[in-house]
Parts: sequence; C-alpha cells; structure tokens
Amino acid sequence: MSERTRRLAALGLDYLVILAWMIVLGLVTAIIFLTRGELPDTLGMFGPIGSELLYFLLLTFVVGIYLYKTESGPHRSTWGKRRMGLEVIGVDGSVPKRTKILLRTVVKLLPWETAHFFIWQLMGVIHREGKDAAPRAWIFVGMHAGTAAAVAYIAMVIATGRGPHDLAAGTRVRLRAVRAS
Repeated sequence: MSERTRRLAALGLDYLVILAWMIVLGLVTAIIFLTRGELPDTLGMFGPIGSELLYFLLLTFVVGIYLYKTESGPHRSTWGKRRMGLEVIGVDGSVPKRTKILLRTVVKLLPWETAHFFIWQLMGVIHREGKDAAPRAWIFVGMHAGTAAAVAYIAMVIATGRGPHDLAAGTRVRLRAVRAS
C-alpha cells in the first residue's frame, strides 16, 4: 500500500473517531429532547455567530484538540495514522515543534469551519425569515468555497503527498521509522 493510500485510509479511520464523538453529541441531544420535549433554540438565543461558536466548541474544537494532542504527542500520529504505520515529521525529518502542529491543525480545520460558518448564516436567514426565505448569494458562495477547499486539500494530498496544512507547517507524513531494538 502506498503512503498516499495509507494516508487516505488513515483519514477514514480518524473520521470514525470524529463520528464516534458526533454520536455522543447526538445522544446528548436526544436526551435533551426527550427530557425537555424540545431542543434549545440556539439561533434565537445566540444568533448565527453565537450558535456557530457554541457548536465550534462542541465539535470542531474537540476534533482540533484530538488532532493536536495526538500529532504533537510521542507517536506523532493520530489513531488512524498509527494504525496505518504513519507519523508526522518536519520536512527535514525532525520532530516538529508543537507550534508547527498547532498551525497544521488550524489550517487543516479551516475549510471545515468555514463551511460551518456559512451554514450557520444560512440557518440564521431561514430562522429569521422562514423556510421560504431566499438566502443571500454570498452564503452559497462561501459554503461552496469551503467545500471546494476541502476537496482541494484531499486532491493535493493525493497528487503531492502534502496538503496545505503540511505546506503551512513545514511538515510531511511518512511511514513510521522502525526502531532498532
């Protein structure tokens, strides 16, 4: 299996970790609904920006912590990368500094959070104006730009072995070196 194929497989495995957290959030949401008979109206309470911030903290921030802690830890790899025998290193083969891993994580999650921002803007329009409201063009452009960026990230990894997050942080992913005993 090539390094790029392993990297895509690692992405899939890591997405299982993210889905597991999303299931936990879904179960908490179900419990709130069953207990209260309704879900809190975060758009009404906080507006689109406040709602996005709340859900950023519950989802994207938690995912970011997972990525940062695992890739800056002793294995230099997420659960998926470890299963695929991969590790994150500096382009010169060195152990990347934590600040580089933080930058890598932020750049990696930027398209995801950009899409969330515009989705919350769309939901805000519908919340204020009703389901027949005509959302603004800038919202659709932003949503599609976030999606296009995510696709471009994956395409770059497939084509070059490094995504924008690797380029920004000066990192690369390689097969884990076998340590001599």
